[in-house]
Amino acid sequence: MDTLIIYDNNGNIYVQMSGTYSVPSGGIQFLEIEVPEGKTISKIDVTVTPHSPIYENMTETLEQSMKVLKNESELLKGCVMELADIVYSSTTRSGV
Repeated sequence: MDTLIIYDNNGNIYVQMSGTYSVPSGGIQFLEIEVPEGKTISKIDVTVTPHSPIYENMTETLEQSMKVLKNESELLKGCVMELADIVYSSTTRSGV
């Protein structure tokens, strides 16, 4: 998945996003890269041209946390759908 990285002249990352985004124009710097599976970006190496991401291995704790968050997200989606169904059913029966 493509990832947009916005960083300063020292290589500090300010924004990292995937999915739908607009590529910046103007005075800020950015990289659009593919982050390898199991890796995370810790910083941008601005001492080389073109600038290059510095990857670190994801820790097992971080990987586990991401799995938990993904599972919780799926659970919440199901709860929202169930709640929406309940609300829809109650408004349909009451004629609202």
